[in-house]
Amino acid sequence: MDENIVLNANVKQKDPSKAVVIAVTSDSIFDLEGEQGADSQSPANESEPLQKGVAFPFIEAVQRVNEKLVEINPEETLLFDVMLLSKNGSPESRSRIENSTVHYGLDIGRFCFCEEEDFTEPLRSNNVKMFLSKGADDVHRALEKGVPASLLYQHGVLESSDPLRVLLIGDVLGLSDDTAPLLAEQGFSEAELQNMAAAKGAMKEFVQSVGEMRGRFGREDSPLRTCLMTVWSCRDVCASALKTLRAWGLEVDEAYCLAGAPRSPILAHMRPHVLYDHQLQGLHHVPAQC
Repeated sequence: MDENIVLNANVKQKDPSKAVVIAVTSDSIFDLEGEQGADSQSPANESEPLQKGVAFPFIEAVQRVNEKLVEINPEETLLFDVMLLSKNGSPESRSRIENSTVHYGLDIGRFCFCEEEDFTEPLRSNNVKMFLSKGADDVHRALEKGVPASLLYQHGVLESSDPLRVLLIGDVLGLSDDTAPLLAEQGFSEAELQNMAAAKGAMKEFVQSVGEMRGRFGREDSPLRTCLMTVWSCRDVCASALKTLRAWGLEVDEAYCLAGAPRSPILAHMRPHVLYDHQLQGLHHVPAQC
């Protein structure tokens, strides 16, 4: 096993070859701001739990999905397997994080304590299907290394019974070989077009797993809900993206084609836990008409 990995002996371990492994940064799960002072590393503080971070609603929603899946089938292996990733490997930090996880009863199977410069390597070696962080820089670095990554959407307080909501920004899913000339005309380089194709490929495995998991539940009262949103593209691209998701085994619960309209009202309505965007900032230059 990777020397950076510590198993959580307080939870039942999942089969990582069958589970959907998701890595979440420690500064997203816990509020680490203000914990960097001299007193924060003192032995007296090691047993004091860290405050909840922006990822707490996500972790709780994931646990509810797992619980419902096991209720349906006690032998279920297609479960979310959460790995906490920390870029501070000091003994004091490890102890505080592990103690806080136990205090809140979080179903986190593994801890990964690594250095800032090599945090993407354990993501690949641990078969991570999705890396989540509140920091855009972390997400960009992971995507550059070919690791599927997404921002944790930060919003107000969610109800404890809210389902896990995954929002897929799917403009890239609807892009085809026929679309490439249009994008080239809009100023996209060959490298950028290749990155779009790579982003689509990286999305596939995660979507397939979530689609299979979503299929375990009915249309009503599901603890897991998915949504597709195309931000800049036209209706034809949105329809193509829906067909791609269906071919991958995911029937989304909601779909929105914004065609350049503001997405803030939809985000405020949906309040997703996960916002899976491809960071394709240049995509807004693509015309909304096809």
